[in-house]
Amino acid sequence: MTDYDAFPDDSAAPHPDSILRLASAVHRFSIPYINPEDQLSFEESFKSCASPHGNTLTVMRLTDSRRQAIKKNMADGKLNHAALSKALTEYIPSINQILLSCKFQPEVARLDKRLLFSWSSGIENIKSKKSKPHFDSEALMFELVLSLATSALSESNVGCDSCIEGDFPLASRQFARTAGIFHTLGDDILPNWMANSKQHAEMENESLAETRVGVCVAFTMLYTAMAQQMAVATVLVKPGVPNYALVGKLCAGVAEDLDGFVGVLRSKSPVHMSRMDPSFLTLITFSINVQRAISLYFLARSLWTACEYGVAISALSEATVAMRTRSSPTGRGLPEIEPNGPLQSLVGEMNGFRMHMGALLNSWEKDNSLVYFDKVPPSVPANKALKAIKLKKMEEYTLEMRDPLPLGPKGATATAGQDGANNGGPPSYDDAAANDPRLAGRPRSDSDLARELQAKLNAS
Repeated sequence: MTDYDAFPDDSAAPHPDSILRLASAVHRFSIPYINPEDQLSFEESFKSCASPHGNTLTVMRLTDSRRQAIKKNMADGKLNHAALSKALTEYIPSINQILLSCKFQPEVARLDKRLLFSWSSGIENIKSKKSKPHFDSEALMFELVLSLATSALSESNVGCDSCIEGDFPLASRQFARTAGIFHTLGDDILPNWMANSKQHAEMENESLAETRVGVCVAFTMLYTAMAQQMAVATVLVKPGVPNYALVGKLCAGVAEDLDGFVGVLRSKSPVHMSRMDPSFLTLITFSINVQRAISLYFLARSLWTACEYGVAISALSEATVAMRTRSSPTGRGLPEIEPNGPLQSLVGEMNGFRMHMGALLNSWEKDNSLVYFDKVPPSVPANKALKAIKLKKMEEYTLEMRDPLPLGPKGATATAGQDGANNGGPPSYDDAAANDPRLAGRPRSDSDLARELQAKLNAS
């Protein structure tokens, strides 16, 4: 692309570089953190019921080692999100295996030492991780959910790094992975957990944002939109003239997903929305309006190319209005940018885009008044408006289900298999899910499991 004012034909000036950064602006979240004072050990807590089984003890020790590696990575001043994401990918199947082992063998799952998981939120607005309040839970499911959410947000930060480096296709895939994890949380894991939790009402406002169904559903939409933003950026960096209509439709799809993100948060998780960084919510409002403005801009370019000069002028005029700073908090246009706010870094691109559109509009109006004489409608007719395209770029995430580990004295966990034989160990995951009446319909609540384990610990 070249600068528009150096192009010989003002009416055909190419889109400026400023659009690329405006179209690809995304937010980098912090990640949830394990309480540094948290010294829990799966090996110590499950010592009595795990020690008779060499494989079970090995998994407990390995899970402890992986959790320590995650904590060490989190404590590093220069957090390596790629390394953290890899560590969590190795840890999550292990904590899920321990969870399933306890759920399928509650009679012999006994604690020697209390398990208390302590995490702080990455989504909620806390200035310093050192002062972050921690939420404590005895539920193994809480540990699994926070690990998954941390994995998602860590992957999204790797995506932000790829975006900064200009590798937009890679960033799109990384944001799609993040969306897939949040979709699994919001569509499957959290609804099942909360439906069976007796503490659901009490936890609704107190627990971390990462454990709320509404937040995870909303964040699925957010990262789907961000993945599509990277697809738009991929098109814009290619040499030559892009397919104007296609880019406009993609930007309209991004705006709709971001709008949906805000709507779901506001309706499903208003308390946790109020705890988010106000500058992030301002960025979302900014991005929604910018994406709509860019969509109208590319609609105008496609109409002008198609010799529909009057409607093109109308669309470009609407785009310039959408890029104005709004006069009130509920008015149309961009939110006011604070002098020291995070959006300050986009002021140059914003002004560059405005100048380009102003010059292009003046050129088009001049050409139309001297050459084409097309009627300019007061607004874009409905039959000329672009229909949003949503690529729904989301990479499916599947939580690995490993067979439960044997717990308790050898032989105490014997169960009957499908053929009626005593197998001398816990059922496989598939057999347990198919044959255990406790798993029919709704599974046993993980919060119930935590209370049972704690009761056994207190009784011993």
